Amino acid sequence: MPNQIALDVDDTALLAALDTMPDACVAHLKPESKITADNIAADAAQRIQRQTGQTGDQIVVEETHNGDGYVVLVRGDRQHIARFLEWGTVHQRAYPFLFASARLEEGPNLQRARLAIQDAIDEKGLGD
Repeated sequence: MPNQIALDVDDTALLAALDTMPDACVAHLKPESKITADNIAADAAQRIQRQTGQTGDQIVVEETHNGDGYVVLVRGDRQHIARFLEWGTVHQRAYPFLFASARLEEGPNLQRARLAIQDAIDEKGLGD
């Protein structure tokens, strides 16, 4: 007769913890995404080509429509200037400032996200 092992496991607690993971991840990731957005906005404001300083002053961080994160954008009457600077025109070369800042923040953001997700996992008792 072959060796057999039968296990009877109650997975109710595990499934309940897994059901709450998305909300826990958002709760831990949102503050970290605010740090990332603030860092991008600050770097972009420093990086932008300046004549008057008005365009850099209109770089803002706003909460997303669904409330689970943040976006960095240029608001106000200088949006078209920011677009011309970022992408260039047929008469002017590009002077990227926003996407360059976002690229620089990619590594630190990924590290913060990993730690935040691990915190959510640990909070739910699903870690080691």
